Amino acid sequence: MISTLVAWLSVSDNRAKLFALLAVLFFTTAGVGALTAPDRPHPTVDEERPANNTLVALQGYEHEGRAIEVTPRGEVVWEYAKADDVFDVEALGPNRVQIAVADEIPDERCPPRFRDDGHRNCVRNALRVVEKGTKATLWEYAWFDAKLHAHELHDADRYTVDGEPRWVLVDMGNDRVFAVNRAKEVLWRWNATDRYERPPEMGAEGDWTHANDVDRIEPGVFRVSLRNFDTVVDLHVRNGSVRVEPVVGPDSFSKRGDVLHEQHNPDTLGDTLLVADSENDRVVEIRNGSVVWKYGGSAVFDWPRDADRLSNGHTLVTDSYNDRVVELDENGDVVWSIETGSLPYEADRLPGEGSDGPTAREAGIPNRTSGASVVHERSSWAISMVKYVAPDGLAEQSFVLLFGLLALVGSGIERWR
Repeated sequence: MISTLVAWLSVSDNRAKLFALLAVLFFTTAGVGALTAPDRPHPTVDEERPANNTLVALQGYEHEGRAIEVTPRGEVVWEYAKADDVFDVEALGPNRVQIAVADEIPDERCPPRFRDDGHRNCVRNALRVVEKGTKATLWEYAWFDAKLHAHELHDADRYTVDGEPRWVLVDMGNDRVFAVNRAKEVLWRWNATDRYERPPEMGAEGDWTHANDVDRIEPGVFRVSLRNFDTVVDLHVRNGSVRVEPVVGPDSFSKRGDVLHEQHNPDTLGDTLLVADSENDRVVEIRNGSVVWKYGGSAVFDWPRDADRLSNGHTLVTDSYNDRVVELDENGDVVWSIETGSLPYEADRLPGEGSDGPTAREAGIPNRTSGASVVHERSSWAISMVKYVAPDGLAEQSFVLLFGLLALVGSGIERWR
């Protein structure tokens, strides 16, 4: 039998036929996988359902951004799809939602200063307060910038002073943090150039600080994530002046952090910082500049960008490149997971429950990390990049398609020879 097969394969036309058959099988498998993949969020782990719904911000890979509310069963009961990219989303009571969005605008509709600036199109960033039932915008603060990538509004935090609402926003494209009131008056601002020297070779629109998160942690103190500095700082604001105090990280663009690497969404738990340590594929707790708890690794997470400690001691993690939101219990086990698609950016458990839970030490949550092979890491990265240009659901099949393509190439080579 084996000798017969070897003899048959020794004929070039037979090898070409085999390669062609394999190519058809590979492409068919990939196509069926893409077409049959669920196009709506669905649960993948359902061992312990949460009591309440979850708000999820879906950034989107290619202008597919939206905000959704999912039930513990994974059913979408509310959706907001009026933006190209969606980042921060949080509830402001039962009937209002705050959403940070970015829309790419054609050059002809951009303000004059951005029409012929050497960049294709421009971006309109907006912080919106939306009425849930009608999805109508009740209040909006917006501005234009040169381009979409690395110039979006990723986060804003609402707070009150003497009963009046205010918002603090991070402006990534202009490397600044500022606060506004309901009348849209700028109350104070801090520019990164007030403290740091911008590399001259970077250019005015280069991705410098990549400021991606801000939280008011107490009156007059605002905690900011400078992602490309691997640094978290506190801005102490008094009478319009701002003093910067580093919390963790090298406090420099030119130095690589030894604790965090391109982090997102640091949350304050008393004297502890809970952070999505994104490029290290983990979530960590930091106290006095040192990691005191860690969970994840490249075999578990792929570029997590949000982690909330819930009041019951569970941890809600937005695992971005794995297109899912997972909930860990106090034993560090995944007890609930929703596959969302569309590059989730952050998730909040309703009603408006943020990171107000205990630290890992208080809850007894064990450390748990697991690394993956270099091949796994590189292939996961490649699949993630394909998602930016491939139809949703097709990227996971990209390597099957690649093998099919190689089979076709092999067939062609055989015939050419």
